[in-house]
Amino acid sequence: MRLYSCFLMLTVLSLVGCGSTPYRDDYAQYTNQLSNGTISESGFQFSFEDATFVDMRGVYLPDDSIDSTQIMYQGAGGLVGLLAQIGTHSAIIQSQRTEKLVQEQEKANQKILSLIEVTKDIPLTTLIGEYDALLLQGDPQSAQTIRMKPIFFSNAEMNRLSLKSVVWLPNEGQNDVRYKNLIQIYGPTLDELQRNRILNGDREELAQILSSLLKGMIYIAKNELTGKYTSTEAKQQTFLIENDAGVKAIRGTVVEEKCGYQIIKDIRSWYMAYPKPATTMQNFKTQC
Repeated sequence: MRLYSCFLMLTVLSLVGCGSTPYRDDYAQYTNQLSNGTISESGFQFSFEDATFVDMRGVYLPDDSIDSTQIMYQGAGGLVGLLAQIGTHSAIIQSQRTEKLVQEQEKANQKILSLIEVTKDIPLTTLIGEYDALLLQGDPQSAQTIRMKPIFFSNAEMNRLSLKSVVWLPNEGQNDVRYKNLIQIYGPTLDELQRNRILNGDREELAQILSSLLKGMIYIAKNELTGKYTSTEAKQQTFLIENDAGVKAIRGTVVEEKCGYQIIKDIRSWYMAYPKPATTMQNFKTQC
């Protein structure tokens, strides 16, 4: 009985912990259960999951804190009843935190409505360039197909664009994943003329910027999954990354330098492409 009580208490604690993370579709915890940690280059093919057109969103600082909710647990049901009450309370808190993030995202989107308007009908397939041959379309999709969900972001001034994408490979049953990671590409800071041209409908210039972000993400995903970055022996460094929230310090290693950008693998195994300090912001290029 004592062992059973201990098991229930551990379950209670795990429920409280599991309910502490709200859902975000631009976040992933690194997972790699692939054989040898990689796939063959000839086996690399990808599809866009739940994404057909450009998904543009406003940048915001994800603060999911909520006011503490006071609750009095009833003891009449014993430990089993306490477990049920804490599980319910945990689910309520998680729902509230997720809803707060949704509201913050909606507020940020309101600030860039004009940019959302000019990007919402751009098909992703028109932006992938030389990777078109690796794109798998239609259903059913093989469990060997890499899934990607690219999300584009803009600051409130609509002069700095970036992209985040969760990249994953499902198990054969497709109820779990063999691989999952997050890739982020920082785009150019637009001058006033570029910004105005884009907002006034210059589709060619806009497509070049969005394409550079998307192709950069695919380039990194392919190199990572096919083992191009596994032999990197660079020492960890601290990188200062500027964003709308200010400057944040990130620990990681440079796995590749390309076209004025540093491709960084951080301590969570996420990847990002960020311009070298001495380089003027420019479009990320897969060939230079």
